[in-house]
Amino acid sequence: MSEDRITQRTVTVVMAVIAALAFVFSFGNVWSLALRLGVPRPVAPLIAPMVDLSVVGLLVALRYLSLRGIPAEQMRSASRLMHLSGLLTLALNIAEPLIAHHWGRACVDAVAPLLLLGWGAVGPQLLRHFHTV
Repeated sequence: MSEDRITQRTVTVVMAVIAALAFVFSFGNVWSLALRLGVPRPVAPLIAPMVDLSVVGLLVALRYLSLRGIPAEQMRSASRLMHLSGLLTLALNIAEPLIAHHWGRACVDAVAPLLLLGWGAVGPQLLRHFHTV
């Protein structure tokens, strides 16, 4: 396997692992917040997956398009939606600790969504650069 393929796969695996960990991490936080806000128990566990799956789907789409050399300008709307979804994930993850004035926990709960947002911006750019090299 060439060095290029190894690099692309490594970046892709890192993005996928971070997305999966953020998904699992976010699931519990958002479920807890939904219950605290009075969302019915059968509906509460559905909120986090909607937001997180949006981010994951957009990351996969952006990865695919980036590997095919599609310019960033043509993916701007998908990138914006991914970042909006990432910000929504961030807000949902830190809302409960902020309400309870648990600042340290809010900082810890912000880590996964912020990494996901960062990789969502940097990952496709890296893959585009790999494609042009």
